[in-house]
Amino acid sequence: MKQLLGPFFLLLLSLAAHAQRTGTGFTQQFNQASVLLSTGDTLSGPLALHRSEDMLTMTMADNTVRTLPAVNVQSFAVQGERYDRRREQYYYDDFYSMRQGYYYGSPFFNSMPVPRRRERPDTALVRVFRTYRWNRDNDYSDFRTPGFFEQLSGGPIILLRREGLIERPVNYNGPIGYGGYGYGSPYGAGRTMGYYTDVKDNFYLGMPNGNVLPLRNPKKDLLSYFRNHNRQI
Repeated sequence: MKQLLGPFFLLLLSLAAHAQRTGTGFTQQFNQASVLLSTGDTLSGPLALHRSEDMLTMTMADNTVRTLPAVNVQSFAVQGERYDRRREQYYYDDFYSMRQGYYYGSPFFNSMPVPRRRERPDTALVRVFRTYRWNRDNDYSDFRTPGFFEQLSGGPIILLRREGLIERPVNYNGPIGYGGYGYGSPYGAGRTMGYYTDVKDNFYLGMPNGNVLPLRNPKKDLLSYFRNHNRQI
C-alpha cells in the first residue's frame, strides 16, 4: 500500500501545480481513438471530445459521423491531439516572462533558460478516459448521471481528472496585467482589464462501484480518505 500511495500522492501534487491551458471552446480533437461501448463493441477512428456535453463524435470509415453520449461508452483511449492555434491569442504570459528578467538587454538574457510560453499537447501521449456516475458536484443531489473522467492512476481506487472552463479576471497589477496603476492613479491598481477563459483541473477518486468522490481540497481530502495510511503518504 505504501508503494502505491507514494507515487499516487506525488502525481496528484504535480498535476495540481501544472500550468493550465487556455482557449475559447471546450472541444478537443484527436487523430486516433479506440472506444469501448457499453454493448462491448469497439469503434476506432478520429474523435472529438465534447467535454461540457459529455459526448463523443467519431468519424467513421465511410465518412459518416457517429454521436456517442457518455451513457453509451464504457471507456476510450485517445492519441494525437490536434493543437488549436486560436488558443494562442488568449494566452497572457508575455509581460510576466519579461518581469522575470527574460527580455533583450537584460544581463541574464543569454544565461536564462527560455521560458515555456504555452502548453502544447503531447501528440504521442495516450490518454485514457472512463465513464463514472456523478452528481455534477451538486452535494445536495442524489441524482447521478454518466460523465467522462480521465484516468491518472491504477486501481482499485483510481485518481481521476475532469477539466472545466472557468473565467479569470485580468487586473492591472496582476502578473498578466500591465503591472502598474490604472490610468496613472494608485486607486486604479486593482482595476479589472477584462477576463480570459482558462481550463481548471478538478480531481476525483473513482470508486469500484462506479461513483466518484470529489477532491475539492486535494491534499486534505486525499489524506482524509486514506487516513489509515497518512504516515506512509
